[in-house]
Amino acid sequence: MSPKEKAEELIDKFIHSESQDGYNDVRDIHAAIRCALIVLDEIIKFGNESGIREPMMYWNKVKQEIEKL
Repeated sequence: MSPKEKAEELIDKFIHSESQDGYNDVRDIHAAIRCALIVLDEIIKFGNESGIREPMMYWNKVKQEIEKL
């Protein structure tokens, strides 16, 4: 999956996320983008601390695609 496709998938998952009670707490694209960026920052931070280089290059590209939205 390309970084752009993954970025779009993450945003879509946050926009359409529901709790077990059917409550959707992320209702707009801006909130979904903020949530996705928080998750990506954590993934990238963990990868950098663990010395995992190649996968982090992919996640950095995904983050860049989300920042373009």
